[in-house]
Amino acid sequence: MQVRSYFYNTVYVPFRDGRYEDGLNGASNYRTYQTPAGFRRVYDYIIRVLDGISGAKGELANNQELRNRYRIALARLDITVQYQAARKVLDQDLANGIRSALREISVALQRGDAETAARNAEALRLALDAVLAYKIVAGRGEEEEEFL
Repeated sequence: MQVRSYFYNTVYVPFRDGRYEDGLNGASNYRTYQTPAGFRRVYDYIIRVLDGISGAKGELANNQELRNRYRIALARLDITVQYQAARKVLDQDLANGIRSALREISVALQRGDAETAARNAEALRLALDAVLAYKIVAGRGEEEEEFL
């Protein structure tokens, strides 16, 4: 059973559905107690996989082995996100939303729907970037500016 989160419903879904203004509004209104250091632990790893899926859209359509490799990477991400949430390093709502979005991408890859997988990966990237910019880093000082 997938756990839906406020992040999933108000930030990720609008980006996924092409409602970019709604996604930006959702990110600016999103309440999280996530620290930049905790987010940093998973952000880079997630983004690498998402960018790989987005960039390999054409190859994914006809390459089952590549789709399976990305599905394994998504499973690893899911485990990492769950682990960091259990350790209270990653905000639970954010973790639940990320995990739900990762599952959507994995299901699309399993079905061989490279277009949807790439679109959802791009949407999750936008959602994470927006939350990072609007909530996690905004107004926190020089240390976090270095991260961007």
